[in-house]
Amino acid sequence: MITEERPAILLHHLLSVKGPTMNQLVVETKLTKRQISYDLEKINHWLKQHHMPPIQYKRVQMITVPPDSEEYIRKQQQQQLQNESQFVLTEKERMIAIYLFLFVRQESISLAHLIQLLQVSKSTVISDVKKANELLTPFVVKIDYTRHRGYHLKGTEFDKRVVVLEYVTQLLQKPYGEASIQYILKMAERENRLDQIDHTLATIKQECDVQFVEERLTQFSSFLLFYYYRQQEKKFVRFHSDEIAVLAQDPMRKVTERMMRLLEIEIVEEEVCYLIVQLLGLSLGNLSVQHDLLFKICERLVSDFETKACIMFEQKSDVIQTLYRHVKPAYFRMKYRIPISNPLLQEIKNEHKELYMIVEELLLPLESLLNITISEEEIGFITIHFGALLEKPKRMTPKKKRAIVVCPSGVSSSLMVKNQLDSLFSEVNVERTMSLHEFQNETLEDDVLIFSTVFLQTNALYFHVKPIMTPTEKSRLVNEVYQHLFGISHYNLSVPELIKVIKKHADVFDERGLKEALSKWTVHQKVDDSNRRKRPVLKELLTKETIQIVDEITDWEEAIQVAATPLMNNKAIESSYIEAMIHTIKTLGPYVIIGPEIAIPHARPENGVNQIGMSFLKLNKPVHFLGNDEHPVRLIICVAAIDNKTHLTALSQLTKLLSKKEHLQQLKEVNQVDEVIQLVDEYSALSTN
Repeated sequence: MITEERPAILLHHLLSVKGPTMNQLVVETKLTKRQISYDLEKINHWLKQHHMPPIQYKRVQMITVPPDSEEYIRKQQQQQLQNESQFVLTEKERMIAIYLFLFVRQESISLAHLIQLLQVSKSTVISDVKKANELLTPFVVKIDYTRHRGYHLKGTEFDKRVVVLEYVTQLLQKPYGEASIQYILKMAERENRLDQIDHTLATIKQECDVQFVEERLTQFSSFLLFYYYRQQEKKFVRFHSDEIAVLAQDPMRKVTERMMRLLEIEIVEEEVCYLIVQLLGLSLGNLSVQHDLLFKICERLVSDFETKACIMFEQKSDVIQTLYRHVKPAYFRMKYRIPISNPLLQEIKNEHKELYMIVEELLLPLESLLNITISEEEIGFITIHFGALLEKPKRMTPKKKRAIVVCPSGVSSSLMVKNQLDSLFSEVNVERTMSLHEFQNETLEDDVLIFSTVFLQTNALYFHVKPIMTPTEKSRLVNEVYQHLFGISHYNLSVPELIKVIKKHADVFDERGLKEALSKWTVHQKVDDSNRRKRPVLKELLTKETIQIVDEITDWEEAIQVAATPLMNNKAIESSYIEAMIHTIKTLGPYVIIGPEIAIPHARPENGVNQIGMSFLKLNKPVHFLGNDEHPVRLIICVAAIDNKTHLTALSQLTKLLSKKEHLQQLKEVNQVDEVIQLVDEYSALSTN
């Protein structure tokens, strides 16, 4: 089997998607055409060695794995462990293998053991151990060597397990990750108990009515393989008595003890607490058993998000509940250093950069409040959670094709996939999202379309999707679905091919200019832009016409009316929008005050917004909102949003401006509109990354 990392990942991708073009592969794999061709040559060389038909990629529209080769590859994946001599690990994987091997091996480990494990030279093993220790530095764990004990791990038991969780997670991201884990256990002379573990977890899910995130459940199952053998050696963790007292009362205790009995693990109080934490970190927050502090935090997060994003959720209670289901397990992951992989992180930062910045700022106070460190991965997941909730659902129409989404990644990813499909296909109604386990145990009608974020072992037709799709991936998906539904096929002309066609029928005087124009306009532009309005920057909204400086206004309601007048004058809003802003503040309180002497009043788009707008009013003397001396305001920025997203670029730039102390103070002291314009221009030029 191909074990070189990049060709293996490319092959795995080709087995997961349906006939991508070379251009699509470039976008999806982030490799160059030369790199992809080089890796395909390696794959084809391996296929030819085994008398299998090669993958055609030259002068073809779509790149597909021949059926005979695909069947052979899948058989090889199942049989890979039959011959350890053919198992080759990359340098990083060798370091992981050394650690996991030491974690579960019983006897004293010598250099010869590691040479046999890694199938490399003595000098390479010594080098790998040194590099492995460099990687382990942040975990406060070390690989040590003594003549008496051989190679062994030094550090607390809890810290050692954190590394195992991290390394198992990393391995499972590889196409051959499960095979690597099985290989390490086999070389450590440990039985593979994965079937028993999977059966046990399925049993407690059914018996105890708990819901796990399946993608993380796979990681936990593999971790339990190593954990089980660690328990046989009586290697236990330590918990503070206060933590034991709190965790002992958690409803997950009964589930944990049931799991330990089924797995024949000794029930030790500290270990019960340890596994309670692990299960809480991979289960969805149970709304019937609410963690009071975390639920209140979710309520505050949603309210603060509405304020900072200048939007108002229609079903706020539902938003709080869905966020709680995500935040509760995330809290335990962060507190007890349970690693989580977010392969979408870079896409989230690119596609939802303004949202990411807002969420990152919202979560900062939680770190000190809960005494936890919030990783970028967790921020990313919460960002797409809010991003999915901001998508306004389309009105239902009859006679749509029914569809389901299979997504084991959790609530946020499921919402994101559903909303992207809703925006791409007016002919399709996504009725529900389901877990991989539900899909495997449910019989679906033949006419139901299936979209899945993971590879499915099924003969039914399904479409592979990502929680966040690039324009190229959306285009491919639209082509696949339309071809299935309506028999419409599409030939994706490249720019050079288009130039050739044009030259046959017209004289081209500026070929370079034509290429540039065509590259910006493709037949797939509707897929990319149909639901994406232009997002203006701050200086396009705050102009000389929408900025005012006034000495004094005695009444806060009048101050909002004055602040919003420029938006009335340029027809961005109706008078009903001003009434709605004032009514909302009277109803909900001074929630629009986002900082000392700063208020950003806003209301829902349907209350009278005609077009996106923003206005700025600076008062030399503060006005007191709701007549309360505790709520003085000197800066009033009215925001008129046409939807939940179009205003976010300008808003994020405004947030950066207001968060800079010296520039905020400058705004409070300005006497000329041009001084405000100067600051606005400066922050409009900044990236929102």
